[in-house]
Amino acid sequence: MIRSIALAVSAIALTVAAPVSAAELRVKVSGKSAEQVRADIVKAASTVCWQEVRGEAMAGYLYPACIRASVSDAVTKINSPALTAYNTANPAAGAVVSR
Repeated sequence: MIRSIALAVSAIALTVAAPVSAAELRVKVSGKSAEQVRADIVKAASTVCWQEVRGEAMAGYLYPACIRASVSDAVTKINSPALTAYNTANPAAGAVVSR
């Protein structure tokens, strides 16, 4: 199991001209498996990234890139070998939540 921490998932707005508002969502990881934590991170990143890029002309390209970067950043911050291995084996590109 992954240690008990709360992680703020921040959107990384890639090449967005407007100022970044750095929206955050907290993801609780206590008592969850790597698969469950990663699914929660992807869902949070999807929500935050959509708020950051919607309305942008390149949103279709920025949104998946934002999710990948945000998930990668969150997994790195958690520093769990099990989560890192699961994330490596399951790239975020395939886990983008539809809007």
